[in-house]
Amino acid sequence: MRYIVFTLFLVFLFLTPFIVQAIEKPIVYYSFDDIKGDVVKDLSGNGNDGKLENNPNIIDGKMGKALEFAESRVGFSASDTMSSELFKNGLFTLVLWIKPKLTGNTWQQIFRAGPDPNDTLFVNNDGRISWRGWVGAAWAGGMCETDPGIIPKDKWTHVAVVGDAKNFRDYVDGKLAKETNFQATRGNNKEFKIGGYSGGESYSGAVDEFAIFKTPLKEAEINNIKEKGVLAATAVESKGKLVSKWAELKTVF
Repeated sequence: MRYIVFTLFLVFLFLTPFIVQAIEKPIVYYSFDDIKGDVVKDLSGNGNDGKLENNPNIIDGKMGKALEFAESRVGFSASDTMSSELFKNGLFTLVLWIKPKLTGNTWQQIFRAGPDPNDTLFVNNDGRISWRGWVGAAWAGGMCETDPGIIPKDKWTHVAVVGDAKNFRDYVDGKLAKETNFQATRGNNKEFKIGGYSGGESYSGAVDEFAIFKTPLKEAEINNIKEKGVLAATAVESKGKLVSKWAELKTVF
């Protein structure tokens, strides 16, 4: 009997890392559920709080509250955790829910790194998304761009952009929509904007559950986030829960 318990204990220890955390925590995460003044709290714990610019509207979102943009944005700065070289280095995942109006500017910046034009997630009024950036001495349009008609108007759609230093991948509602070869952008990003910069390419529509990871997530992990939300999908069980699980095993035997 003791041998059986000891064996189960070893199995439990082996499985604990997989039980504790299925997905690495994000480096930036905005749920938009608890905005105070003009501050958007970063729930990753890394202190990368955002700041509302030009008063985006707080609306009912896909999960809790969301922000609706029209010549408005959320800005945040590069930091020790949100590296200025993140997208250049090529290991990243950007996830978010979008609800675009698909009117107004033909190309709209849902997310942009700056202040010089660089890594950008666009939506086009024809319903395609496009990951673009500055490569070498020129702007690289369509580094990873889906076909038109994949993003509906005025409907919540989950989008993810993944870089693994070999390829870019666009996911729409948890399914691979486009895969292309990786291209290193110029880096040196000092700030980031959700909703885009002001001018002819600002975004009209809503965003919810915005997060950035410093690892390339797999399709199953992206779908886990899509179904559960960022917080639940990346939750870490407390030591108390793990201890109680072991206590339950001992009680059985």
